[in-house]
Amino acid sequence: MQESPNRRAALTSAWFEPDDAGPVPIADDALVDRIKWTTFARVLVLTAVLLFGIAMDLGMGPQPIAGMPETGLYKFATAFYFLSFFTLLATLLTRHRPRVLRALALASIVIDVAMASALVASTDGLESVFLFGFPLAVLNGAVLLERFGAVCSATLAAVVVVGLCAVDIGALPWSLLPWRVAWLRGLAPPTPPSTFEAGMQALVQVAAVYGTALLSSHLVHELARTRQRATQQRRELARLRVRYQDLVQNLPDGLLTTSPDGRVTGINFAGLHILQLSGGDVLAHPLTDLLPALAQAPLAGELQVARDSGVGGHTQELARERHGGPPQLLACRRVAFSDPAGPAGELVVFRDMTDARRREEEHRSRERLAAIGAMAAAVAHEIRNPLASISGAAQMLESDGASSDVERQLLRIVQRESARLSDWIDEFLDFARPRPLRPTPCDVRDMVAETLAAVQRDPRALEAGVQVRMAAGMRAALTDVAGAGRWRVVADVELLRQVAWNLLINALQAVVATDVRVVEIDLGGDDDTVVIAVDDSGAGIEPEELPHIFEPFWTTKGGGTGLGLATVERHVAAHRGEVHVERSALGGARFIVRLPRRAPTSAFAGGGVLPG
Repeated sequence: MQESPNRRAALTSAWFEPDDAGPVPIADDALVDRIKWTTFARVLVLTAVLLFGIAMDLGMGPQPIAGMPETGLYKFATAFYFLSFFTLLATLLTRHRPRVLRALALASIVIDVAMASALVASTDGLESVFLFGFPLAVLNGAVLLERFGAVCSATLAAVVVVGLCAVDIGALPWSLLPWRVAWLRGLAPPTPPSTFEAGMQALVQVAAVYGTALLSSHLVHELARTRQRATQQRRELARLRVRYQDLVQNLPDGLLTTSPDGRVTGINFAGLHILQLSGGDVLAHPLTDLLPALAQAPLAGELQVARDSGVGGHTQELARERHGGPPQLLACRRVAFSDPAGPAGELVVFRDMTDARRREEEHRSRERLAAIGAMAAAVAHEIRNPLASISGAAQMLESDGASSDVERQLLRIVQRESARLSDWIDEFLDFARPRPLRPTPCDVRDMVAETLAAVQRDPRALEAGVQVRMAAGMRAALTDVAGAGRWRVVADVELLRQVAWNLLINALQAVVATDVRVVEIDLGGDDDTVVIAVDDSGAGIEPEELPHIFEPFWTTKGGGTGLGLATVERHVAAHRGEVHVERSALGGARFIVRLPRRAPTSAFAGGGVLPG
């Protein structure tokens, strides 16, 4: 699951109080919740007192059914109901004003103490059975404002208790008898306690409220700190989860986890991309279905990494079959999760090494070709001079007149084979000595048309009766006046001409041995590329020959050099293009060249493979 950027920024920039910090500040929402809950508790107590009064009026207490209902108690309960309602309403209306909320919290503390005081005063003062109302009020004060609220409510309660004690011993000229509830008025007035008894009772009540304040404030404070630590841990866990997701999902290597029974429980984006699968094709499936070679691979105690990863360890490369392509080479490492309770699954990290191994092989092949090319170029250069001398001597002997027809025929053979060998050396040197590209703007239609005309006039095509023609796409391109710009490219026109020439000559040689002798060239492309295609009606290319057709010196023609298609591949690669072959609609082979519209600014005609 992806975290939103705002959420991620909030988690990253979160600041937490240390464990030894002072009092935890109460947030506005928390104070609103506390006022609501303490008001709800007050309403419950009022309701219980109201029900108690009704029970007494019904004769369930020490007196029979009262002749007159206890209206004073009901008025008292109604008044505190309204006070609670207005306090809650004011809290909800001013929930975003911290100072007003704190004043309302203090008002709630005063209301709780006043309610407890009224209840105790109307039920015989210090002899009341409702003296527990003072500790409850202190507890509500601690809940509201923690230590400050507990001390305030305890102090108010202590003042009321001392006042009631003074009334009992006659120190104040007041009497609680007019405030007695109805069900107690029929009973005899309570016997006034002695000064010592009253003082001890008051001392006990004061100690009780302050003890309650101390204990409740401590418990509330610790509860707040516990909640703060829990919130901190949740935020830290969320931040770690975000970091974990970012780390795992942005790894360049594939990473997946399995359950103890070998089923995939998670995989990152890179893993799905490497395996060319979707999440639904992976999760809950056995790992051996995705990577069958892992069934025979041992689980290593240390990470197994690829040779090019820069980390020491053993390399374990596995081949994975895939549809419509060559096998995929994966470098895998497996680690068992440690769990004291038993098997907990595995972690599998894998990397697609197919392209890397292909590039390594190409690099080694290029190095070999570079060495061979440098040596062969020197040898060919040394052969050219004596070959020219041989050809010149044969021409002089023929011009001076030979003694017989046999000698003249032999001299013509020497000249012909010397010329063919010289052409082969020229072709080889062109291949072995790449030059820097010289890109210029050009119209690919003109280049292809000129090359096609030259091949049509070639003696090999005329003698064999080969029909060399342009396809419908090229005919349409030549008449495309409005879209002339799409056929302009920036490239080395001489090299492109050589590419087209070699492809046409290769097709020409392929159809000589067939009855239907047709060679066709076509043009196409899009906004980014230009496509040149050459078809022939020859016998085609056997599947086992396809991997070798662009290799230097590899040929199936008796008189071929094996350098024509290799030169095509190198010139196309120098332009950052690509060439491939497929079955032609004419029955033979179809060579397709895709070239970008703009050549690289700095490259060699041979792709930088061989030295000049």
